[in-house]
Amino acid sequence: MTIHVRELSEARFLTMAEDWQRCLSLSDADPLFMSWPWLYSWWETWSQVLGLDLLLLGAFDDEGRLIGLGPFYTRYLETPVGLRVKRLYVLGNAWRIEPTVRSEYSSLIALSDDSQRIQSALFDYLSNEPWDELVVCDITSTELDYWKQVSGRTGANLQYVVRSTDQGVRVNTAEDFDLWQSRLGRNTRLKAFNRRRYLRELGAVHIEEARSNEDFDAFFSVLNQFHERRWGKHAFDDRALHFHRRFITRLSDNMRTRCTLLYHDSQCISVLYDVEAGQGRYNLQSGYLEDFDAKLSLGTLHLGYAIENCFSSDGCKYYDLLAGSGKSTHYKSHFRGEPVHFSTVQLVRHSVMQLIYRGQTTLPPKFRQKLNQYLKL
Repeated sequence: MTIHVRELSEARFLTMAEDWQRCLSLSDADPLFMSWPWLYSWWETWSQVLGLDLLLLGAFDDEGRLIGLGPFYTRYLETPVGLRVKRLYVLGNAWRIEPTVRSEYSSLIALSDDSQRIQSALFDYLSNEPWDELVVCDITSTELDYWKQVSGRTGANLQYVVRSTDQGVRVNTAEDFDLWQSRLGRNTRLKAFNRRRYLRELGAVHIEEARSNEDFDAFFSVLNQFHERRWGKHAFDDRALHFHRRFITRLSDNMRTRCTLLYHDSQCISVLYDVEAGQGRYNLQSGYLEDFDAKLSLGTLHLGYAIENCFSSDGCKYYDLLAGSGKSTHYKSHFRGEPVHFSTVQLVRHSVMQLIYRGQTTLPPKFRQKLNQYLKL
């Protein structure tokens, strides 16, 4: 089979949901963050306001069937030292441009039965494009190995730089629930499960789920109110809300929102924004009434309900708590899931930028980070 790679227009991007999702379902790429509903909604929300130029690559077989995707965009960076650098990014993150929603598990998309050849064809095409730096955000260890190999290819002349690392947690819900629960620490079992009885003693407890557009509007409003009270800012600003509303309306057949609201009597005391995609359920955001009762950790309690529900669902193989930590502790690690290590990496082709990054290796990490923030590198 000959692999044919070509650039796809923004108009084609808009209309290729079915082909994209079919290709994604036959790949090892993440079924949520690399999905067409997520990435097209991201592009539609932020591309114009951030001045981004689409570079969407499609790989096709001899019969014209889509077998791989390289979802990229470009943007020029003007540095304070006078350098004009053309950066290439994977769709879904605007690293060092502006905060958007976070897209984890970034990768190329390639049919599993011929993934190495398809990925190589996509990168070979990419290597002939004029760019100075390639930024790939929140990739797993497996993807990290791939990009290391890419940077080490003969003739590639790329410098490989790790810019940041983070850790997520993924709970395997295909195993026995009681066995998993027995491995939890005593305090976690208390907060996530045993305190249910105490909450019921205080009043009626029930869980509702947002299903209509009106429900989602009310759900996001409550979520933002909880975050404003706890963190002093909204969970989602206006653009992020616009993104999530668009994303929800575009979900494909193997995707479903699980926006649940935990009620005590008639009062909503906690919300969870989850999405099911493929064989997993992802916890995108949460919020709760912080000062409801000193004996209760409502966020952990609500997560307990959601994770237990995932264990009881035949199609759900994991509950993904994603990257990030809590206000004071890395509470996600208490759920005894599998750690997922994320890295944001840079492949640098610009010779002057290579010298700058190479020279920075002798600097203390914190100073180097502040320097790069100042220089916008």
